[in-house]
Amino acid sequence: MNNIKLKYFSDAEDFKGNMHKMDPKLLGMLDPLRKTYGFPIIINSSYRSPDHPIEAAKDKPGEHAHGAAVDVKCVGGEATYLLVAAAIKCGFKRIGISRKSNFVHLGIGYPGAPKTTIWTY
Repeated sequence: MNNIKLKYFSDAEDFKGNMHKMDPKLLGMLDPLRKTYGFPIIINSSYRSPDHPIEAAKDKPGEHAHGAAVDVKCVGGEATYLLVAAAIKCGFKRIGISRKSNFVHLGIGYPGAPKTTIWTY
């Protein structure tokens, strides 16, 4: 279990009791992200088991199954722009934007994944 204490996020609310499965590097980036962004952050998805339907449908489990990504609720173009700008400033290098489902995927990568990329859903 990691011993990271977060100011703006909680294990029960944001990580559904799976904070110990999250990459400590990613966890260490979240409070600076919240401070830089300047608005509350709602995490829709964090760690997902490789057996989770979304991960199981992939050829190989992705960042969430490695505890190396979160999906952040984000509604509206300006909010998305500000979140992505803050994420880049805070060192996130893997960013996915879903306008249809209103979230931004923020990841730090895992072995075999492109180190820097941005995509849309």
